[in-house]
Parts: sequence; structure tokens; C-alpha cells
Amino acid sequence: MVGAALLLAAALSTPGPFALVNGTGTTLTTLSIRAADGRGNWRALGGPLVSGQRSAMPAQGGELCAFDIRGRVDGAEFTWSSVNLCDVRSVTLNRRPDGTLWVDYD
Repeated sequence: MVGAALLLAAALSTPGPFALVNGTGTTLTTLSIRAADGRGNWRALGGPLVSGQRSAMPAQGGELCAFDIRGRVDGAEFTWSSVNLCDVRSVTLNRRPDGTLWVDYD
């Protein structure tokens, strides 16, 4: 019974609007997004997004929850892979000086 409820909840999840937060410590000059399955084209999300800034992002549509988000920092591109956009209020993109990337959710 619990398994069926979890499957139903997952089926009803959609990638809704969310706040994107820049936790990289530097300005993201451009941002783009695509479905994590890699079949779609990159779509512009905007930019620049200075460190610590929060920006409202529209719902991405469709039924997929996992998206890749790409940002440009100082001429280099970084990709946060398989970011879950279902049932989240905000997504913080983080980057350590050594290049390690991770995402925090709220």
C-alpha cells in the first residue's frame, strides 16, 4: 500500500516554478537548462546571477523531474547534472574552488 502511494505521488509530481540561488561564490554570467536525459536542446534561463542572488524560475513543463543546469563562470562552463525540480521551492547551485559541484534543495 505504501509503495502504491509513493508511485502515485511521483506520478503527480511535475517540475514547478522554483527559486534558483547562486551559491558558487562568483557570478554566473549565463544559465541554461535541458532535460537530464540529454535529448533536448539547452534553453536559456537567464543571467547574470551574482553570488548569493535568488531568481524566480518558471515551471519547466513536462513530466520529467531531472534537469541539467549549466552556468558560465569566468569563461568556463559548469553543469549541475540531474537536478530534481519536482516538489522543491528553491535550488542552490554550489561550487567549491576545486571545481566540485553540488546542489542544495529547499
